[in-house]
Amino acid sequence: MEQFSLKGKTAVLTGAARGLGFAFAEALAEAGANIAVLDLASPGERLAILQTKYGVKSEYYQTDVTNRENVTEVIERIEQDFGSVDINVNAAGVVTDETFLTTSDKNISSTFAVNFVGSFLVAQACANAMVRKWEKMGKPAPSDSPPIGSIVFVASVATHISTAVQNISCYIASKAAVRGLVKPMAMELAQYGIRVNSLSPGPMRTDMMRQVEQQQPDLVKQFNKESMFGRVGNPDELKPAILFLCCSGWTTGQDLLVDGGVSSWKHPAF
Repeated sequence: MEQFSLKGKTAVLTGAARGLGFAFAEALAEAGANIAVLDLASPGERLAILQTKYGVKSEYYQTDVTNRENVTEVIERIEQDFGSVDINVNAAGVVTDETFLTTSDKNISSTFAVNFVGSFLVAQACANAMVRKWEKMGKPAPSDSPPIGSIVFVASVATHISTAVQNISCYIASKAAVRGLVKPMAMELAQYGIRVNSLSPGPMRTDMMRQVEQQQPDLVKQFNKESMFGRVGNPDELKPAILFLCCSGWTTGQDLLVDGGVSSWKHPAF
């Protein structure tokens, strides 16, 4: 469908060297978008696969998303390398399993630095790049022009509900802060034709989840019970959702829950 084509667009994704971030990159590449990956870790051969499989341009930029100067420099370099910034998906994130009563200063600082501050800084730099594009286009009114850009934050179903199996209050608070950016940013940036939304996934079978399963198998079993389908989600199942948020010109200021029904019921075992 033409409405879901991103041909010629440039998507900037954080945390896309692996996991959910790479699944998002693949979804946007399949739709025709060129891909700029911001991460501390290299995606290795994955980017070459995107180029070969989907015929798009893809580049990796080693980036500390918590460092404003680094982020600003990288986004400006992407503008030069790709010509514009059209889409920004913020998927970089860290989590430490600590109870609220034992959460350390280090955990608070590092979690909020990556999950909230990092998302804020990258979105801010990308939004400024989108505004520069808007200015080059003659500053069209939103009512007279297609959307100039799309910013998507990755939040979490855990910002909507709480369960007894999660000892990650600090992580959840950081994701709630990210989700709290969506509505005010959407209002502020609408004048430039920039849309802002968030995606709140339920528990997903990522590399991080597999590590948790080895350490705490009962925890993953509990996650499975919370879903209406009796299992956690697969990253590929989020691809249609991220594509929708990046393409839908009439969607802004929203949080999209894709959680296998986790937030819609209470399992009898609870």
